[in-house]
Amino acid sequence: SRILAVAALRDVLTAFKADGLPSPAEMEAAVTRDLQRLQGMQNSDGGFPYWRRGFESIPFNTIHVAHALQRAGQKGFEVPPEMLQGAQNFLREIESHYPSWYSQQTRWTLSAYALYVRNLSGDRDAQKAQKLLRDAGIDNLSMQAIGWLWPVIDNETQLDEIRRFVNNHVVE
Repeated sequence: SRILAVAALRDVLTAFKADGLPSPAEMEAAVTRDLQRLQGMQNSDGGFPYWRRGFESIPFNTIHVAHALQRAGQKGFEVPPEMLQGAQNFLREIESHYPSWYSQQTRWTLSAYALYVRNLSGDRDAQKAQKLLRDAGIDNLSMQAIGWLWPVIDNETQLDEIRRFVNNHVVE
């Protein structure tokens, strides 16, 4: 999403005035337009569908939009609080939004991503993260899911397990 990209690179894009890079005003305008468009797509359940409002809310889309909203807010963009709150409410109950055909691996991965995004907003749920790691088992999670859970977990035994697992699996 452009919002996530611009938020991540806002300081760099603003600092350099190289040919072809958008001006800060153009970036602001693009993000504002994107936020307005997203707000118009948000469903009453707080989730985000494909294409337009009224279609089924998609868990990944909603997590990704909530992530973009958090990052944009952190970089000083004006994010409508009600839009962010609706997405956060959806993330708190993400498991209830999974279609029956999602694999267990997909469910664990999306739940880890949702916990990570919730943590960014200050809505930390260490208990849920620790339970996810315990239920799934570290060997059954992707490295990305483990990375999302890592900053949310408080349990020192689990943190040691994560550090050991990552150290044993990371290659140059």
